Amino acid sequence: MPNRDRYEPGVPCWVDLTTSDLEGAKSFYTALFGWEYEQHDTDTGPYALASQKGEAATGIFTGQGDVTSVWTTYIAVDDVDAAARRISEEGGRILMEPLDVADTGRMAIASDPTGAVFGVWEAGTHIGARIVNEHGALNWNELITDELATALDFYRLVFGYQTKVTETPGGRDYHMFEVGGRGIAGAIEPPAPGIPNHWGVYFAVGDIARAEKTATENGGAVVYGPMEAPGVGTMLGMADPYGAQLTLIQLAAPVD
Repeated sequence: MPNRDRYEPGVPCWVDLTTSDLEGAKSFYTALFGWEYEQHDTDTGPYALASQKGEAATGIFTGQGDVTSVWTTYIAVDDVDAAARRISEEGGRILMEPLDVADTGRMAIASDPTGAVFGVWEAGTHIGARIVNEHGALNWNELITDELATALDFYRLVFGYQTKVTETPGGRDYHMFEVGGRGIAGAIEPPAPGIPNHWGVYFAVGDIARAEKTATENGGAVVYGPMEAPGVGTMLGMADPYGAQLTLIQLAAPVD
């Protein structure tokens, strides 16, 4: 079981779902992934901590006001306040000022200069996802933006990323963010006009055909695929019943 007990600064460490229907989303993802939940009361309402095989996998909560259902990627940092200052200095926006989340950690929400929203997380008792790269667990994070040059410069300056360019099967440039010489996230232009700039999330599944059937039977919708990524696996873009999009991937081989 690929488990994590720490994340280096700059590595995506957590994702959570803002949804318009907490109980409905919990039911959908339990059917799809088999998640179990431990619910916590917070200042902004209930937060359902989802676990897979007894390990923290992700979180689900209902936002306030007019809610857009969406997944948010969080990047590990040593110091949230310093990260927030760098984000502002390099042209990003702080959407939620740094705040303590009890003893679990400290966080802020920001957007990059191209409008893609992300979080930064300074770990306390909660490091982020403790299970990854298994069925129902986080596998990858990917920036989709139509202003790649601006975004790449921003993330290099804020998080110290190095970048490497590869090519997708469709011939498009794919930019790999690296920390310590290891790929930790990707960046690519949108596949079609009109797609908002955002951070996408990937979850591993054991059987992509079964996952597609389960998702659609429980109110989800296929956005694209399934499609093969040679040497990586089979990918399927989905929307949950409340509109939050994610990518499912059946890995071609186990990932450390």
